[in-house]
Amino acid sequence: MRNSKLFKITLTAAAALTFAGFAESSAKADTQADIDAITQKIKDTEKSIKEGQEKLSKLEDLQYQKTMEIDGLKKNIKARKAQLARQARAAQVNNAGSMIDFVSKSRSLSEAIGRTFTVATLVHANNEAVAQQKADQEKVAADKAVVDKAAADQAQENKNFNNDLAQLAVQKTQLEVKKAKEDEAARKAAQEAEKKAREAAEKVANAKNERDAQNALNDANNAVASVTKSDNNNNNNNNNNVAAQASTQQTSNTSAAPAAKYGSVVGYALSFQGVPYVYGGTSPSGFDCSGLVQYVFAAFGKQLPRTAGAQKAVCTPISESQLQPGDLVFWGTGHVGIYIGGGNFVHAPTTGDHVKVTSMNYYHPDSYGRVN
Repeated sequence: MRNSKLFKITLTAAAALTFAGFAESSAKADTQADIDAITQKIKDTEKSIKEGQEKLSKLEDLQYQKTMEIDGLKKNIKARKAQLARQARAAQVNNAGSMIDFVSKSRSLSEAIGRTFTVATLVHANNEAVAQQKADQEKVAADKAVVDKAAADQAQENKNFNNDLAQLAVQKTQLEVKKAKEDEAARKAAQEAEKKAREAAEKVANAKNERDAQNALNDANNAVASVTKSDNNNNNNNNNNVAAQASTQQTSNTSAAPAAKYGSVVGYALSFQGVPYVYGGTSPSGFDCSGLVQYVFAAFGKQLPRTAGAQKAVCTPISESQLQPGDLVFWGTGHVGIYIGGGNFVHAPTTGDHVKVTSMNYYHPDSYGRVN
């Protein structure tokens, strides 16, 4: 009977310590599941952005075609008017007075009828030409208006997708920070639990009576309580402070530089999509690459130098694997953009272009920097 009770107590202690380990791994698994879900959303959004850009490109091609069609119609209308003018001059019927004079100077009735018919034909042709011109212009204008609206709607949808992508990138960074902290806490808790488990197991194994065995079990339960309490406290702190951690903590693979503090600039920078590129531009009426970066960061209380080279000089160098939303991407010392996550960045490219999002797959930076 005594050995049976001791055996049951030993099993109870082992089960309690096993539960502690399960509680730790469960919390980490939940966070990893959240990261996986956000990663899938990022992939889906990137796919939507790619499809949206393809649709917008086709609409812009159609806009160009309609513009060329309108230009062609204008040329045809101008040529038609010139032809009518030449005909009128040839028949000496440039105005109402000359038309009457043209008919009245007929040498015979049949000539007068012929001249009257000529005038009527010209007037009718002129009226038909004007009517056709108006119909052509209205139809093409209506078609182009439809295309223009579709292009504007698609551009807005693309902008929304990019904003969504930026937010998802921030959320993923926050979750990765949370998981990194959970991993560290779990590692320490596991070490402590392992130590207490060994001590409890030794006590149970060396127990000479039920009271000693029960005391050993109590030690095991206390070990479980300390582990699960620590784990729950860490989870609560992570949930309450995850936004702050995103700007003040760093993930395990970013030890070379402090964590990005300016991820919130991404949404603001994306709001300037469509603003034209202007060399030397530093305002929403027109930006160049470094002017956009300087203007956006100034709104968040960070004053950066004016040129891309000077901005690169004040940043902490980081690797591509360490990129987080709000970091800067550079090409030599002549061009700069703001990383928004998902392998994309927003920038003011060049003369004739406008502020837009570009993938690093198509335009890969030379170096990367973090604004401190």
